[in-house]
Amino acid sequence: MDTTPEHISSRTAAAWTVALAVLGGFTGFAWDGPFLAVTCALSLGGGAAVGTILSRRRMIATIREGQGKAAALGYADGIADMMVLGISAYRASVFPLSGPDAVDAAERRARRTAAYRLTAADGLPHPVREAAAAALEAIDDGSERDTQSAIEDLMKAVQEQRRDA
Repeated sequence: MDTTPEHISSRTAAAWTVALAVLGGFTGFAWDGPFLAVTCALSLGGGAAVGTILSRRRMIATIREGQGKAAALGYADGIADMMVLGISAYRASVFPLSGPDAVDAAERRARRTAAYRLTAADGLPHPVREAAAAALEAIDDGSERDTQSAIEDLMKAVQEQRRDA
């Protein structure tokens, strides 16, 4: 099914036209018979067609605006999720559960670089970016308690971003 704004507008216009024509036909038939049924069906259906044609440009603009907002919000959510994942991977390499020598320095540097790049991605809201910077700073300082607190703050910022959308 094609979901471009033009096709959505055309389907909506056709549905309104048919619905109002049928309504006019039933109403006219109930009032005075077949002649008035045809007259009412044509007048209501024609009026619906003219009305949808006149409002088509506005309808398409509204649909495109909604699609743009949804795409921007989806992108920001996806980037925020990837950033949290990257920071969590970096944290796991700095504070591995199997001991301080479980992750070599090259892997730790690679995860650090990836986490910083994800934090610098375009499309992240400022509060999320600030929380991510605080989490990265806490990880770099090596304080596991501060890191846990900063990661929790980051998760709260990401959730706030979703609630505000």
